[in-house]
Amino acid sequence: MPDPPKPIPPQYDPQTLLDSQPVIITVIDPASYKVQFQNQTSLTKFGDISIQTCYEKIAGCPAPCAFCKMPEAMETGRITASEVPLPNGDYLLVQWSKAETHDGRIHIVETILDITETKRQLAHIELLNRQLEQNMLQLRELSIRDGLTGLYNHSYFRDSLTRMAAQAVRTSHPLSLLFLDLDDFKAINDSHGHSVGDQVLRAIGRLLNHQLPSAGPRPLGRTSDLPARYGGEEFAVILPDTALDGALILAEQLRQRVAALPTEPGEDQLASPHLSLSCSIGIACLPEHGNTAAALIDAADRALYAAKADGKNCVKVYEPGMTAAQPAPPSRRP
Repeated sequence: MPDPPKPIPPQYDPQTLLDSQPVIITVIDPASYKVQFQNQTSLTKFGDISIQTCYEKIAGCPAPCAFCKMPEAMETGRITASEVPLPNGDYLLVQWSKAETHDGRIHIVETILDITETKRQLAHIELLNRQLEQNMLQLRELSIRDGLTGLYNHSYFRDSLTRMAAQAVRTSHPLSLLFLDLDDFKAINDSHGHSVGDQVLRAIGRLLNHQLPSAGPRPLGRTSDLPARYGGEEFAVILPDTALDGALILAEQLRQRVAALPTEPGEDQLASPHLSLSCSIGIACLPEHGNTAAALIDAADRALYAAKADGKNCVKVYEPGMTAAQPAPPSRRP
């Protein structure tokens, strides 16, 4: 049985195919930049510009356009392209490719596509991505901050101290740790109310976060210091690249500034003749008092307990043999 006849493929007129395209198609002689052919879309956009220079009639330029990559397409044989912004805010994608004529000449096929809507969608997506990144950063910041004081929280403090202590050991740099505890904070809550107690904690947060005016010619601490709310009315400050003498100076400044908080400008909510503030501070240093985060925390906590036992409102440096603190009431820890 004979094979069935093969279907005859459809025949198309090249001009009809090109005219059916929504893309502007223009054929250009690269030697003279003169237009040799236009599809219907090009005719509708520019009118009949046959045998006229493309840069004058398409781009309105007195010379070949700065964005034109026609010579590159001629030289490499590859398709070249440029995104062209227009004064009205629109964008065009212009592409160039080589095409050989029947008589062996080389012309350039230039296609122009309006990509304005695509660019706007991409810009919108980029904006959404930036907003998402910003939201993620804000969520990350919220996850490591104490909600009341704005300081870093206990968890972030522990992770940071572990990392910074290990780095100090590797680089043989000093590092100090301060533990600051408000004296008689329960009495403040009992006498003035928890709202005033919260205001005191917020004021401590502003002080440690460098949000209060400096009391002297130099700022209190450095931006590289890491203050945190350790728990309750107890705070911690990590001092990288700081030896004992520097830690002692800062601790004494902090002790004095805490006592002066009720008279600080902008802290009117603490301005009560019956409200007095003081704090006790313990200091531990690396490498003298330990080379790990756990060792420094234990040493600073013992020094703080010694300051409390010595009458409060003072600064103590860890010494071997200092007694460990007794279990603290719930308000002291997270």
